[in-house]
Amino acid sequence: MSTGNTANTDKYIQIKLEQNVKPLESLVMKIGTEDAYRNFNADYGVLVGRVIANNGVGIPNAKISIFIPLKDEDANNPDITSIYPYRTPRDKNLEGKRYNLLPRISTYDFNTHTIKPRQPFGSMFTKFELMVNELFMEVYKKYYLLTASTNESGDYMIFGVPVGTQIVHMSVDITDIGEYSMNPASMVTNLGYSPNLFTDSNTRVKESSDLDDLPHIETQEIAVDIRPFWGDSKNFEIGITRQDFRIKANIASQFTIFGSVFTDGYDMYWGGETNGEKYAIKQLYRMNGDEELKLSIRSKRIAKVTEKIYYYPNTVTDAEIAQNDAFLYQKAKLLDPSEYSVYKRDGDFVFIVNCNRKKIIVNDLGEKVEVPDSYNGGIYTEFKGFIVFEITEEDLKTPNVKHNDVVANGTRSLTSFRTRIKIPQKSPQGLGFQSDDWTNGNYNPVTSWRNDYFTFSANGIYSIARFHPLVNNESGSDNANENSTYNGFEEADKINNLNTESWYNVGVIVTHGTENEQYQFPSNGTTILDGASGKNAFGGNWLNFSLYLPQLSYVVSDNFELTVNTYFRHYYHGLNLKYLTSNNEPIADNDTDTKWFLRSDLNWTTFITVPENEIRIFRGFPKKGGDCGVHYFNQQNNIINKDNYMYGMKDCPYYGGKSNGVPTNSVDDNIYFYKGFDTADCIDFVSRVLNIQ
Repeated sequence: MSTGNTANTDKYIQIKLEQNVKPLESLVMKIGTEDAYRNFNADYGVLVGRVIANNGVGIPNAKISIFIPLKDEDANNPDITSIYPYRTPRDKNLEGKRYNLLPRISTYDFNTHTIKPRQPFGSMFTKFELMVNELFMEVYKKYYLLTASTNESGDYMIFGVPVGTQIVHMSVDITDIGEYSMNPASMVTNLGYSPNLFTDSNTRVKESSDLDDLPHIETQEIAVDIRPFWGDSKNFEIGITRQDFRIKANIASQFTIFGSVFTDGYDMYWGGETNGEKYAIKQLYRMNGDEELKLSIRSKRIAKVTEKIYYYPNTVTDAEIAQNDAFLYQKAKLLDPSEYSVYKRDGDFVFIVNCNRKKIIVNDLGEKVEVPDSYNGGIYTEFKGFIVFEITEEDLKTPNVKHNDVVANGTRSLTSFRTRIKIPQKSPQGLGFQSDDWTNGNYNPVTSWRNDYFTFSANGIYSIARFHPLVNNESGSDNANENSTYNGFEEADKINNLNTESWYNVGVIVTHGTENEQYQFPSNGTTILDGASGKNAFGGNWLNFSLYLPQLSYVVSDNFELTVNTYFRHYYHGLNLKYLTSNNEPIADNDTDTKWFLRSDLNWTTFITVPENEIRIFRGFPKKGGDCGVHYFNQQNNIINKDNYMYGMKDCPYYGGKSNGVPTNSVDDNIYFYKGFDTADCIDFVSRVLNIQ
C-alpha cells in the first residue's frame, strides 16, 4: 500500500578532502573523483542510501528520485501537463495515478531473460519511448533526471542533487524486486492480504489506477537536507548524504514446483495375465487385455494429483543433514497444506511454497549474512525437502482387481493397484527403500531412500523428472531364480531394453500410429509390437515435466510370490509383501506406510530448475513433447542438457539412457520432455499461475 512520510533520520558522511583521494565508497556505491572533482564550492550534493525490508534485507529494483515540482513555465503547456502535472507527489495525472517511478508497460530484460513487471501499474516511460518520443525526453530531462534504481544489495546513489531541503521519493513493486519478488498467491498465503484484492484464483492483482489500492505497491516521500558534495571553501571537506527507506511490507521468499501426471486406463494394468493352464513368468510381465491399445499413449488417463510435501525444519542443521544418519527421516516434517499455495487441474499442478531455511540479512558491504532463526527480521532463502505424489482412488478409479485363480501348479491370488512415487530418490542397483538399509547391523546411508532430499532456492521455478524404466521377460518358465547381474530381478529379465517384445516389457509406452501421434508423446526408439518390429515407443530414459504412475499388480501362489510392478523384486513363499500391502514402515515425521511406492533403485527421480525464459521457450515449442536437446536449444539456455541436468544422462540406472533404448548402444544425447497428456499442459498452466508473459 502507498504510505505517507516516514520518520527516517538523515545521515551525513564528512571526509577531509585530499587532492589525491581515491574513489569514494558508501555502502556498495562508488564515486570516481576524476569525474566528480570540479571545484571546492559545490552547489550540489550526493545522496546515497538503502531500501530495507524485514529489518536488514536490501531490496533490489526499488526506484528513488528527487521530486521536482511542475515549473510555472510549464503549467500552461497542455503537452507537458498531460504527462507531468505534479506540483506535489500526491497530485494525480489524467489516468488517476499519483507521482511514481514504476514502469507503465512491461519490458524484456536481456540480462535475466524475463519480462517485468508481470503487471505494470505505473506511469514511467521506457528507454525506447525516450528515444523515439521527443516530448517524453523533454519531460524526463527536466523532471526525472535525478532518478536511480537500487542494486542487488538494495543500495542507490544519486549524484548532482541540489543542496538544501529536497523531497526524496521511493516507489517499489514487491512483485518486481529480483530474487525477493512476491507473487499474488504468496501475498495471500504469506502476508495475509485479502483475496478480494486479487483475481484469477489469486494469480493476478485486481486492476486499479489508484496506487493506494494496490497491495503490492508502496511509495514514500522523505524531506532530506542535502549537504554540498565538496564542502566549504575553508576546510575543504566533502559531504555525502545518506537516506535509507524502510518499506512496511514483510517480504517472504517462496519457490514454485510444477508438472503434469498421467496413469493407465481404467481396466489396464501390468502383470496378472495367465494362459489358464500353466503359470509362466512372462505372463506376470504382460499388460492385460488388448496389446496395441493398452500399451499405447492414447489409452492413458489424467486426474488431479495428491501431494505430500516433507521438509527439514531450520532446527535441523545442514551438518546434521549431510551426516545422513540412520534416523534422519525422523527429523523431517510434513508440511501443512495451509503453508503453501496449491493450483491443480486434471493432469497439471503448481505449488508455491515458502522458504523456511537459511535466514539472511544484507550488511553494509552488500554481503548476505546468515542470521539465527531467532533474529527479528531477515528473510529465508532455502527449503530442503521432498514430495510424494499419487493419484488417489477418490480422484480416479482403478479396476481394483483382486481374485484367486486355480492354475496347473496351485492357487494364484492377483491384486492390481496404482503406484506412488517419491521425488527425489536414487538408490544403488539392487537396493531400495526397504528396511534392510541395515547390513550386518551397520546402517548403510547410501541406500537410504527416506533421506534423499532436494534444496530449493528462493524465487526458483522447478519441475519434475523421472527415469522411465523398462523390465522385459519372455520366459515360459515358472522358476523364479534371481538374476546374478541385476540384483532383485528375475533370471530372464532384460532391463531398460526398448527394442524387445512390448507385450512383456513393463513400462513401455507405444507412440506408433496416427491415433497415438495426436498426443505428441516423445519416442526414443522402436519396439516390437504384436510381432512386428520398428514401432515407435518410449522407455529406458529420462522424461521431464511429466510423471507416469503405472498401474501394476502382484501375484501370490502356493509356489512363490512375485511382483512385476516396478519394484520388480520377487518374494519367495512366506516372505512379507509389506511394500504391496498397508504397513507401518516410516516415510518421515510420524507418517508411515510405504505401500505401492515405486522402486527407488530403478525409478530415479529429481527436481529440475526451469528458469522463466525456458518456460517461455517450451511454451513456444510446436508440440507437447519430444526431444529438446541441442537440436532446439542454445547450449547455455538448455536447462536439461547432460552437463547441468540432475545426475547426467550417462548416469542412469541399469545401463539406461542409451541410443534407441538399447543398453549396449552409445549414450543418447537427446533430452525428452512432455507437457502433459490430453488436455493437460503444465507449461501453459504454470505460465498462467505465475503470469509469465
